[in-house]
Amino acid sequence: MKKIFCMLMILALIILPSIGGATQIKSTDYKGDFNFVYPTIHVSTVFVDTAINEKIREEVKNFFDAVKQPDTSISATMSYEIPCDKNNILSIILTEYTYSEGAAHPLTFKRALNFDTRTGKLIGIDNLKKISREYAKADYTTKGITRKLKAYAEREGIYLYSDFKELEKLPENFYFDENFHLHFIFQQYDVAPYAAGIIDLDATI
Repeated sequence: MKKIFCMLMILALIILPSIGGATQIKSTDYKGDFNFVYPTIHVSTVFVDTAINEKIREEVKNFFDAVKQPDTSISATMSYEIPCDKNNILSIILTEYTYSEGAAHPLTFKRALNFDTRTGKLIGIDNLKKISREYAKADYTTKGITRKLKAYAEREGIYLYSDFKELEKLPENFYFDENFHLHFIFQQYDVAPYAAGIIDLDATI
């Protein structure tokens, strides 16, 4: 009987969500030759936490493997931000910075990860219409986002490439902010010269 009780207690710790449901975020240093800091998440069950943290570590390792080249002098850093933790959505942005010796300028890349905190699964573009009525009725098509991007560039004085007509596909990097607005990230050189930097488009307004 005692063994059964202990087994049930262990099972409860694994399955039941954490009390209060608040996401706990711990900054973690990646063990390597570069200054990488990424989040370790505790949001729900062991299974959900594991799914989220394994995906984050996979992204960090991929970046580390990409910049760790013994024959090239590269400096690299990684930092993160959590723009959204509400409505069962956790958005994480990993900012990757690299500079190669002799290069004209450094490069920055923002990698966004969006998780359903009930399952630990990544949220893709195809899942947007399932999130809320607002996203179900929004014009999140290449034509719709192209219109918003051009309007934003005109307001901010950003010069897009002269031959840019329309997006061929939606950006793979998107995230939700604290107001639950949807943002699309356009990396350096995606649609504009380097001087434009990374373009962060609030597509909800």
